[in-house]
Amino acid sequence: MANETDFLDLYRTLGLRPGCSLLDLKQAYRRHVGRLHPDRMVGAPNDPAVADRLQRITALYGAAMEFQRQHGRLPGATLRVRFSVPEASAPPARVPMPSRRRTSRRSGIIALAVALVAAVLIWNGVGWSPAPPDAAVHVRDTPALPLGSEANTPALEIGMSSDQVRSIEGEPTSIHDDRWEYGPSWIRFEHDEVVDWYSSPLRSLATAKRTPDAAPVVPTATDN
Repeated sequence: MANETDFLDLYRTLGLRPGCSLLDLKQAYRRHVGRLHPDRMVGAPNDPAVADRLQRITALYGAAMEFQRQHGRLPGATLRVRFSVPEASAPPARVPMPSRRRTSRRSGIIALAVALVAAVLIWNGVGWSPAPPDAAVHVRDTPALPLGSEANTPALEIGMSSDQVRSIEGEPTSIHDDRWEYGPSWIRFEHDEVVDWYSSPLRSLATAKRTPDAAPVVPTATDN
């Protein structure tokens, strides 16, 4: 492609100035080519210099059109730069921070509630250790006893078999080795006979006293 100096030669030859419009350039080029074209010079001797000038102007004009297609302006035209002024942005809104005194008071209340629940569970014999992975767990919904049926149901006693306990208390919520658990309450067997139990006030056994005659054995982590 011709350089900037060649484009200046193009404008001088066509009688234009850099920065002219595209329409002016096209019209000036057509007039100039019409004057130098061989078809307009019938009977005149062929002048090699005229042919060279016509070829040069045609090449420069083609280069100028290519420049305009690529850059959106004619070569030598002043590039217009548009400056954008950023709009004034509003300051970010300030988010009120919670009071430290209120946050600490709320945390203290939650900690106290958790401590009270833990104390009640420990007092009623509910251990914190999870059930061993190899223990068989049976989940059941405890059926509601009809009104007045408690007097006709036999009471839980030492020496009862597992079948008798199941007929009185129903299916346990979980079974861990020799102990059947009914929520926080539990019944312990040895050789398929009842040897001990514990009835929690949170969920008492159906027809048992709080404990048998002997003091209950509170389950520990090692019992699981």
